[in-house]
Amino acid sequence: MDIVEREITASELEEIYRDFERIEQRDGVPQVPRERYSYIAEEDGEVIGFASGLTHHKWFYLSDLWVKEPYRGKGLGSRLLEMLEEKVRALGIEHIYTWTSGPRNPRFYERHGYRAFTVFENFYEIEGYHQTGFRKDLVPPKEDGHDLI
Repeated sequence: MDIVEREITASELEEIYRDFERIEQRDGVPQVPRERYSYIAEEDGEVIGFASGLTHHKWFYLSDLWVKEPYRGKGLGSRLLEMLEEKVRALGIEHIYTWTSGPRNPRFYERHGYRAFTVFENFYEIEGYHQTGFRKDLVPPKEDGHDLI
């Protein structure tokens, strides 16, 4: 056996991911396709806002939420986020999560009912500029008396 430092090839990585799928299948994890859903805000043919993410079982990963500088603070980000939340809720998605950073972005998500599940302090080597994971339940919790993290 040799252990070497090198980049993995695309075909090697593909085989590794196939093995992850085999492990999940063996463990009884249902195989469901990941789907991307997106909303784009346009003005005069120009993209001024974007919200997008991927489904994964009962979870949705909000990978992108962006609004062009002159349009920030006017509710466009909120509209994009709410539209995407409504779309995935209608699909049966129960939870949504995302990553954000900086001093202002966390307040945006908190105003929309998200709560932090982890914080990497000073992630970008700037005091107070954290990388934060946020999550939100899109359906009311089940009445079993247990609150998930």
